[in-house]
Amino acid sequence: MYVYTTQLPTESVEVNGQMYTLDQLFSLVQPREFPNLNYSGIAFDDLIITAGVSDPGHHQYTLVGADGYEKTVTWENLRNGLLTAEGKAVFTDLPKAFRVDDIVRIEVM
Repeated sequence: MYVYTTQLPTESVEVNGQMYTLDQLFSLVQPREFPNLNYSGIAFDDLIITAGVSDPGHHQYTLVGADGYEKTVTWENLRNGLLTAEGKAVFTDLPKAFRVDDIVRIEVM
């Protein structure tokens, strides 16, 4: 028996224990652009504040992709980051290794 599977992009993201669809997140948070990186999306700092994280500057945040890849960032990094419509994390102040694809969870630590 042969089973062919593909990993489809995830359409929901857990933020601080609450589930959101990407459409919900994009309707709650104003879009921003990083013209120097050629990306647009919603700002992570706005997303975290909208999700109700208290005292966001005193936490670290782990971004987890559908494939299990994860990166931990600071609040200062989040202030320079976007979540794209495709569910990808991009940052102006971090190397490409921090571009987590298909984000399924943002853990607040």
